[in-house]
Amino acid sequence: MTFAEPKTHPRIRLISPRSPLSTITLPKVISAMTFGRKGLFAPLNLTICAAVVPPHWQVEIVDECTRETPHVARADCEMVGIGAMTTQAARAYQLADQYRALGVRVVLGGIHPSALPEEALAHADAVAVGDAESTLPRILADYEAGALRRLYHWRDQPAAKIATPRKDLLDPREYLVFHPIQTTRGCPHGCSFCTTPAVFGRKFRQRPIPAIVEEIRRAKEEFGSKFFIFSDDNFAGNRRWAYELCQELVPLGVNWASQCDILISESDPLLAAMRRSGCVGLILGLESVRPDTLREAGKRFVTPDTYGWRIRKIASYGITLWGAFIIGFDHDDWRSCRDTCRFAQRAGLGMACFPILTPYPGTEMFRRFEAEGRLLTRDWTRYNGAGVVFQPRNFTIQELRHAQMAAFCEFYSPFSAIRR
Repeated sequence: MTFAEPKTHPRIRLISPRSPLSTITLPKVISAMTFGRKGLFAPLNLTICAAVVPPHWQVEIVDECTRETPHVARADCEMVGIGAMTTQAARAYQLADQYRALGVRVVLGGIHPSALPEEALAHADAVAVGDAESTLPRILADYEAGALRRLYHWRDQPAAKIATPRKDLLDPREYLVFHPIQTTRGCPHGCSFCTTPAVFGRKFRQRPIPAIVEEIRRAKEEFGSKFFIFSDDNFAGNRRWAYELCQELVPLGVNWASQCDILISESDPLLAAMRRSGCVGLILGLESVRPDTLREAGKRFVTPDTYGWRIRKIASYGITLWGAFIIGFDHDDWRSCRDTCRFAQRAGLGMACFPILTPYPGTEMFRRFEAEGRLLTRDWTRYNGAGVVFQPRNFTIQELRHAQMAAFCEFYSPFSAIRR
């Protein structure tokens, strides 16, 4: 295969495909839910990609989630990079096929292509597996040398630091959260349903603290931002590092929220430092209150009989908690769903969510259900936590959907909200 000679200033277009929840029929609804903005979060994956593109390349970001009409492929660039989560995969492949038909080189990356690179390769000239900081610069260098390969795995490239995103390529008026901050990447745990260990293994990496502080400082000075979302899978996966970061955040006078495991309850110094640094809320992945379900989920580092005191300990530092549960594991039935909801009420959680178990590609759960013949569809638009894409063991599909809605309605009922 031959490749076109690159121009002096080649152009790359980075695209975030629309998901089923952001189709062209919904912009007014989404705008109302996000206080006039078209999107919820700025696409951190693409702004990080843009940051590692060599300076002599021209870079453009297209976020379909903020557009009222679909993006139309144009042969006015040398390369297109498309990042996709599983629910975005179908649209990502459609866009990739359109661009390739015009002779534009296409690179696919993100969680879904990283989990299923062979599938993605049917729609791309190259697939980037894992970190963009390690793969994208190599891809662009090989393209310019006329030696583009098909597959680039982040573990095969020199280690690279987590990059500071390029936000100058986006309009802040289009997003409710324009400054999502990534402080870490990965998670030390190996939960069977989670895509993080599936793609990155259990390698946990921290971004340089001065880079984080500088990004927050600039956002505060330039945009007046005082509240930040740390978009980490597990903020406190390295407690010593998290403590050091919190110490550096104190002088900034900001507030923030993030996600982490419940084991932070074991460190009073860290909790105190988090609160001093402005932590006001945390999402805790609790999954279930049944020991056998937690074992099935691969969460062997904690037992549910300790949830009560751990939640009280964290909340005692003035941190609001959001409990994230999952229903539909093989050890679940309608009673366990009821018990999970009522535990969330008794625990005084500020918020809770009850998504249906989704065996995302690349995970241990996906491989097991596939081997057992229990996957019902490969329509990736349905892999969103709201529908049932596998055959449950102790529910019919209708019963599982009903259990989810019953938990949601009971937890957020007026009586429950007032009591909590």
